Amino acid sequence: MTAAPPLAEPADHHVQPTAPRSPGEAVALLAARRATGALRGPLGILWLVDGQVTAAESPRAPGLADLLTGCGRLTPEAWADLLHRHGPHGRVGEALVDRQLLTRGELELGQLGTLFDAAYFVLADRAGGTWWFESEARHWLGTVTPVDPARLGREVERRRQLLDRIWPWPQLDTAPVRPVEHSRRASHRPPGRRRRELLDHADGRRTPADLARLLGRSGFGVTADIRRLAAAGLLDTPRHAAPAAEPVPSAAEPARPAAEPGPSAAVPARPGGGLHRRVPGATLRGLPGPGPAAGGGLAVPTAPAVPVAPAPTRSDRPPTTAAAHPLAVPDPDIALLTRVRDLLEARL
Repeated sequence: MTAAPPLAEPADHHVQPTAPRSPGEAVALLAARRATGALRGPLGILWLVDGQVTAAESPRAPGLADLLTGCGRLTPEAWADLLHRHGPHGRVGEALVDRQLLTRGELELGQLGTLFDAAYFVLADRAGGTWWFESEARHWLGTVTPVDPARLGREVERRRQLLDRIWPWPQLDTAPVRPVEHSRRASHRPPGRRRRELLDHADGRRTPADLARLLGRSGFGVTADIRRLAAAGLLDTPRHAAPAAEPVPSAAEPARPAAEPGPSAAVPARPGGGLHRRVPGATLRGLPGPGPAAGGGLAVPTAPAVPVAPAPTRSDRPPTTAAAHPLAVPDPDIALLTRVRDLLEARL
């Protein structure tokens, strides 16, 4: 395993070696070098082949194995046998198609879905930490559909903005999901089978990642539904002030320094008068925020997170009116995958 030197430019290159300050910068540097290997950080791993991202894993997002075994498509024993026989050679994807366990289209859909899902949590890391690059490491699934790092960075930013429009309270993404008492009543049940099922399985101990694995769903989809339930007043929110969501640097753009914290959370007045939209935790003072996540190793340091004041929320609409999955998104491939995933989840 190698550390910081593989992320630096070669000695005979015109660009001076620099240590990346964010996961996005590290991926951009590796893409420019057409590197092959695994970039490991506090919140997961990205695999690259010739500078293209081919796979991603994060403890906050279910992997392909979780989805296939969770929905009953494969038994855990069958998956373990596939991984044992073909994983060391990076041929699990080919074996799934050769054995007619998945069609080629299903494999590509599952690979892209889990890649974008896990990459969001890996690249959205703002807690700081260290990153290691393991040269020539290969993923057990094999190369199915590579993704350009710039495209991946745009999708990460789009998802971050979507979550902020739903409910700007990022602590919900990692805290145990605790329904409020009245959410169990029939008169307060949310619309949609997926959200009702989340409430039924939320026991105050399971996090969104736990619920996603339990139900065999995407980590980001469950995270978005958790924020919608909180915006509807059906979940307790963590008891400390939420920091404003910082822009996540894409794989093609450098990180920008965060703003200095303000003295209090300000909420703009409604243009037509009336009540403000409530910002969760805006009146809580002197309560501790979350500490930075610890990272192991002595490789590529990332910039420590700087807490900032909660971002002003939109006051021209209630928090529950945000669209779950906009039909018009910058990348038509992502829009298609999103709609197909929703249809598949609706049939499970």
